[in-house]
Amino acid sequence: MKKLNMSFTLIALLLALLLAGCSLDAPSDPTGQVNDPGPADASTPYVAIGNSLTAGFMDSGLMKAGQANSYPMIVATQMGLNKDTFTQPWVEFPGIGTTTKGIPGGMVAGVLHYNGSTVIPRGLTPSDEVAGLLLAVTQPTQYHNLGVPGAFSSDLMNAYSAGSSYGVNLGSPNTFFEFINRAGPMVGLFKNVEVPPNAPAPGYQTGSQFYQVIAKGPALATAWIGGNDFLFGATSGEPIGHPAITSAAVFAQNYGGFLGSLAGGLAGRNGFPTPIIGATLPLVRNIAYFLDRTTFDAVFGALQLTFEEADAEYILFTDFLGSDLPTTPGGELPAAMTLDTAEVAYLDTEVIGAYNAAIEGTFEMILGTGDVDIGMLPIVDFNAAMDDLRAENPGAARHFLFHKITNPTGSIADWAASTYFSLDGVHPNNKGYAFVANAFLEKINQVTGSSWAQVPVDAFVWDPTYGAPIPSNAARGGITKLSPEVVEAMRMSYR
Repeated sequence: MKKLNMSFTLIALLLALLLAGCSLDAPSDPTGQVNDPGPADASTPYVAIGNSLTAGFMDSGLMKAGQANSYPMIVATQMGLNKDTFTQPWVEFPGIGTTTKGIPGGMVAGVLHYNGSTVIPRGLTPSDEVAGLLLAVTQPTQYHNLGVPGAFSSDLMNAYSAGSSYGVNLGSPNTFFEFINRAGPMVGLFKNVEVPPNAPAPGYQTGSQFYQVIAKGPALATAWIGGNDFLFGATSGEPIGHPAITSAAVFAQNYGGFLGSLAGGLAGRNGFPTPIIGATLPLVRNIAYFLDRTTFDAVFGALQLTFEEADAEYILFTDFLGSDLPTTPGGELPAAMTLDTAEVAYLDTEVIGAYNAAIEGTFEMILGTGDVDIGMLPIVDFNAAMDDLRAENPGAARHFLFHKITNPTGSIADWAASTYFSLDGVHPNNKGYAFVANAFLEKINQVTGSSWAQVPVDAFVWDPTYGAPIPSNAARGGITKLSPEVVEAMRMSYR
């Protein structure tokens, strides 16, 4: 395959940044708040930017079992780095989950796990002991993996704490920023200052992902962002007009401003053009949370269900398992539990498709390549990769519990190995993150001329029980019921 010329010419950069309303001016010295890591090509080969898909979020929570297999950690390992030279905000067992519904007061739920009959939190941690789960809290420099679960596109430039996150607009401030960006009083080392009213673009002291990655000065960066801008609306079953969905125009502005500023900032910081690898966002068909109608009817037709949305194309699978319908033949699936033809078209074309077009267009603009095929841009075409995977293995994009229901004679290991998704239905499991890492490695090699080896995907084993003992008489087949609290935990993973 022809290699992409990664010469970020000054003219192309200036044009891109001008159009994005940005500047190539190098920000002020960051050493007052965020440590200067020294020469970029010597001490910081690679930094990853993004949301939960970058952080290694899995099973509705952040914990070292998932973080150890985050796609950036796998990429870094293949580049010869390790947990000391590619750092992450490690979280101890049972992790930090995403729900408070049904959880006793003063407690924080951990990751979800399969207990032999259903899915529940693996453990609870008293809220005043959560800081004790943060294994890398004393690291004196910012992390190499800067992925923040729940981050929106607007957060990349602006968020450095829960209070400054986009989640505030949705009534759910994103507390993951508190320890990943070091903004909270519980970690202190990177205590950030407040931004004065009407201040210009914030300096390094605010600690947003953008300013931290500029301070880090990597020789290579990956950036995968945008999933949260549509997922909470999509998983509501009623996405059209949903307030949590970022408009395509605003997403394009957010992404263009961020990527233009990142390219210019790294060029100014490092003194040389820095390769940046992006990625497209998954369409509905490539997310296990949504089960296509044809497959649903083939498996659950005996329930004789009807649909409030007669033209439903996808069923919100985990929502369905959390309802009373599976034991009530002849019931009706409500509109909030399905995506009809218009809703799928809206998501795949006007939202996700438009986001992906903005991602591609921004890279084209910055590189100055003109209208080129996505395969020649520094972008991982995630949908093309997933479409190829599903053609080879249709079960790869289906939920663990789907495999349990349809393969009752199988084992937990069989069901786990059959899917690339974790229990929340959106985030990958270990195998899925290895698949993502290989896609990034292939693009990195294409862009930089490197030859980093890919990883054997099947060697990455996911244990959805997280070591919990499973009763010998655990149910083998049948429909697995989920509690409202667990369904809420899955949906809150994307907000």
